[in-house]
Amino acid sequence: VKYSGLSGPAVAAHIHGPADMGANADPVIPLKKLKSPIKGSATLTDAQAADLEAGKYYVNVHTAKNKDGEIRGQIEKAM
Repeated sequence: VKYSGLSGPAVAAHIHGPADMGANADPVIPLKKLKSPIKGSATLTDAQAADLEAGKYYVNVHTAKNKDGEIRGQIEKAM
């Protein structure tokens, strides 16, 4: 996950889902390293893997100024 230009340092970041693009969902996977680029891995259930393949997960990065999330990006399969 790469990001830049936020109002301040990231204070939290999560992968949320499952949700269609533009819809909200609860956090599923907290991201521990917050400095861009965020790198990491997680083990998913079969249902989570299917939802990920279907594009139903997104990353939300939070700042002190925007506690509900300052920037968000839907996770899509690379072509």
